[in-house]
Amino acid sequence: MNSLKKKEIWISDLTHTAQGISSITFPLGASYVYSYGQKELGNDFDFKLFKFPSHLDEALKDHFPSMLCFSNYSWNLELGYKFASLVKQKNPSVVTMFGGPNFPTEIEEKIEFLKRKPNIDFIIELEGELGFVDLVKNLMSNNFDIKKLKSGAPKMKNTCYLEGNNLISGPINRIQDINIVPSPYLNGALDKFFDMPLVPMIETTRGCPFSCTFCADGLSSKNLVKRYEHERVKEELYLIAKKVKNINELIFTDLNFSMYKQDLHTAKVLADIQKTYNYPTVVSASPGKNMPKRTIEVASMIKGWNLGAQIQSNDKDVLKAIKRKNISSSAYKELIDYGNTLGEKTESAIILGMPEDSRNRHFESLRFGIDNDAKTVRMFQAMLLVGTEMASKATRKKYELKSKFRTIPGCLGVYDILGSKHSVAEIEEIIVESNTLSKKDYIECRTMNLLVTTFYNNSIFEEIFVMLRSMGVSSFDCLVYIKEHPELYSEKIKKIISDFVFETTEDLYDNWDEANSFVLSPDVIAKYIGGDMGTNELLLSHAKLFNEFEDINNLIFQSVKGYLKNKNLINEEIKNYLIDLRKFISLRKKDPLNNTEAVKSAMLKFDFEAITKDQYKIDPKSLPKLEKPLQYNFFHDKEQQKYINNQRKVYLNQAIGLGKLLQQSNMKRIFRNFQRAT
Repeated sequence: MNSLKKKEIWISDLTHTAQGISSITFPLGASYVYSYGQKELGNDFDFKLFKFPSHLDEALKDHFPSMLCFSNYSWNLELGYKFASLVKQKNPSVVTMFGGPNFPTEIEEKIEFLKRKPNIDFIIELEGELGFVDLVKNLMSNNFDIKKLKSGAPKMKNTCYLEGNNLISGPINRIQDINIVPSPYLNGALDKFFDMPLVPMIETTRGCPFSCTFCADGLSSKNLVKRYEHERVKEELYLIAKKVKNINELIFTDLNFSMYKQDLHTAKVLADIQKTYNYPTVVSASPGKNMPKRTIEVASMIKGWNLGAQIQSNDKDVLKAIKRKNISSSAYKELIDYGNTLGEKTESAIILGMPEDSRNRHFESLRFGIDNDAKTVRMFQAMLLVGTEMASKATRKKYELKSKFRTIPGCLGVYDILGSKHSVAEIEEIIVESNTLSKKDYIECRTMNLLVTTFYNNSIFEEIFVMLRSMGVSSFDCLVYIKEHPELYSEKIKKIISDFVFETTEDLYDNWDEANSFVLSPDVIAKYIGGDMGTNELLLSHAKLFNEFEDINNLIFQSVKGYLKNKNLINEEIKNYLIDLRKFISLRKKDPLNNTEAVKSAMLKFDFEAITKDQYKIDPKSLPKLEKPLQYNFFHDKEQQKYINNQRKVYLNQAIGLGKLLQQSNMKRIFRNFQRAT
């Protein structure tokens, strides 16, 4: 009977876990490969799917499979490679395959990549399903003998490998009808992950028609967009809603959700599900890069979607350099204005350091998002991702890009693998200078990013910025005022910002090997795991500042008074309103994640129920005081308590969990409600 036992193929989309779960999503991409493999090869093989390194290690202690497959992203390549290498040491006949976007596009760089990773037998480019099945069939024909298969140098679909010093690359094939890939939700492949603290993801389309140079999906081979059948998507959405446990969020992996008319059908299904199951309360999806009116129509149907436009930059020279075209300014404003009427968190995204970027261009891109009333502007550092045009030698030379290497925050750890402990870290490359951006200006931009994150994003001081807009002055210029007046900072704020600048500039290395060797030394990696080094300095510093709420509250109100005084707009009526508004904001927003059943009270001299009804769009110069103060109670309702509890479970067990929670959550659902005391 043993001779009839099927060979096993294990597929892993690993996440780092030493500082909490780094990648908190279902292993969706790997599950598609799993499902297609099971469909095409299930008579000959048994398949297993893994997410956590501890689960994979436990399985390997029992026995090895015939083939180990790993997803290949910037955040998990080294972790998968450590497992592959250790298994190869014990049994070289185990076939190792990696697949994902974290692979070069130039031939010389592909060869260099594979030579640096000799324990990768085969690597799949682009879509994994076709290449995976073709590879396995070729292995079957060669009795799973790696050397025998390679010696014939067959060109397999989407597959690269080295035969000696020669790179063998197969033809690039896209799946013409992605519905041939069985649903990993409907066939049960993802069932066990509903019992884990992970966020479900769903894909309704593949591909992107745009060619942005900073993105691995900007390659021409991915330009055709393919779509899953509507009934399949509908069944998947209902199944997820029925099985999800203590999770608020659903992620659409589509690269341009809401850009296509079929997305309206998906939105209708999702709206019906939300009414029936009260899930998802948070929808994460990248909106389409054009068709803003359709995006608005989709947003009108569903709840919890952070509507916005990921513009990356508003400067025409930067956009030209990265081969990107944004929606028009008028369409952008229409999109943001509509999203704000829904009461959701509107977003924009800006990347610092791309070709042609500069201090002034970055600041103006921030101004564009903020003064157009996007409630959150997410700011990222430009990464030179393997497999993107921006990372090519030609682009680096043309724009004189200067880069540094660092550990990806949260993506490291010491893991038990096959009976011993092994240190692993993921390293990324970021742009810190160019022929248009000096190091000094880069640091200024990063500091401004921290101030925007702390004082503007996620409606933290929305009441102030809406007031400024109603008075006809720039919200962004108020943030610049904060930056330019450090004499107003408390000692705690000075220390946090000083630490942020240090961490932004010092924890960087000239090459991959230097960064990797440093972090893997025993004393250093212990500091990284403990959070003393290597954190996401923006999220960490944001969390630190949020925890000093009275200090940042005092700072912004001092800054607003100074800013308005400079514009000759301050008077006693405004000063009186700001005194009460400061108290009101503190009661609603200070320490909102703990003791959520408590009720706080205060006497206030203004009618904040009426002010809130007007969405804070008031001119305080003409705002009357109440004849006598009113008592207000501040509290979390039951729905908020549930939302906060779920968000804490998802995010606070991660590295810099509070920073991630502040970034990812809709804080309007977390800030306390209020009403007049009876």
